[in-house]
This record gives sequence, structure tokens and C-alpha cells, in this order.
Amino acid sequence: MANGDAAAAKGLHVVEQTDDVKIGYDDINIRGDELAAEIDARTAGDALAFPADKVIISTSTPTVVNGAIWLKPL
Repeated sequence: MANGDAAAAKGLHVVEQTDDVKIGYDDINIRGDELAAEIDARTAGDALAFPADKVIISTSTPTVVNGAIWLKPL
């Protein structure tokens, strides 16, 4: 696999060999924008995750924890 093939397959910007090296800053900024979008997407996904400390597994009735779920084993 050639350099950049995996990035191109994922829709990322790939610098062509014929690009003018004097405007390389533009390619770097484009890659930075792609990274920022990925960070935002992962942060949004983390916000949707249910916190493990809010999952209570107990055979008896636990104390009330706001926003928690109670799983009772059979």
C-alpha cells in the first residue's frame, strides 16, 4: 500500500506529489482540521457513554443514586 492510500480511502486529504511545496502550510492546516473534527466526534461519543459508577449490581435493594441503574442478578 502506498503512502496516503489508507487516508484517501477514509476520505482524508492527501497531498499530491505535484503540489507546490511553498504552500505546504495549507496541507498541514487541512490535516489539523481533520484531526480537530475527529477529536470533536470522539468527545461527543464519550458524552453519550453511560458512566460505570452509575451501574449498580446488587441482589438487595441498593441506596438511591440519582441517575443510576440497578441490575439484579437472578
